[in-house]
Amino acid sequence: MTLGRGNTLKGLLVRSTLTKEDFEEAYSLMDIPALDCNCGDLCGRLCCQEYEPGVGMYLLPGEECMFTGNEDWLRWSYKDAQQHNFPPEWQGMVQFVMCKATCPRDKRPIQCRTFPLMPYLDDSGRLSVRLDTLTGSLICPLVRCPESYNLRPEFSERVLAAWRILAKDPLVRLDIHLQSRHLDTDRSSPWRQLLERVGFPHNVPSNHA
Repeated sequence: MTLGRGNTLKGLLVRSTLTKEDFEEAYSLMDIPALDCNCGDLCGRLCCQEYEPGVGMYLLPGEECMFTGNEDWLRWSYKDAQQHNFPPEWQGMVQFVMCKATCPRDKRPIQCRTFPLMPYLDDSGRLSVRLDTLTGSLICPLVRCPESYNLRPEFSERVLAAWRILAKDPLVRLDIHLQSRHLDTDRSSPWRQLLERVGFPHNVPSNHA
């Protein structure tokens, strides 16, 4: 469902217990480059544009507080969480954004700030961050060749610190758990084993809480 300017479905959004201050702190923590150089120079800023039709990013529940909805560099739409890959406890709509142009770096959403990492919960509930091979294997040199590009330790540490804040919300934590299980399944899948044979990584580095 695509909305014109001035329209809103905020009353139908998946609810969050996080505050604007929580999001502001998470944004600030992750306002740091992944490498000592500009990683966008390695891939032509592929992850910062619509590299194939329909590619975009969903906002976390509550993250809409960081946007006006009138950003002219984004296309906005609302998706029914139950019709997409979200936990069944997510009842309502989620906001989905697609870049129309290069976004102001200080305005980019959580998922963009986190990449090429993703939060990961193990079976004991311990939170860590890992390379996002679910999204990045085909587009990101940092994911394809982690041995060639060392992420800044401070970047990994601050991404983890930010997700500790965000994971306080039960629905966000459920989504982290769901995506973590997808990562587990993906790592043992036949297509991943095929990629390994042509040089793609299997074991990915992680930082633990």
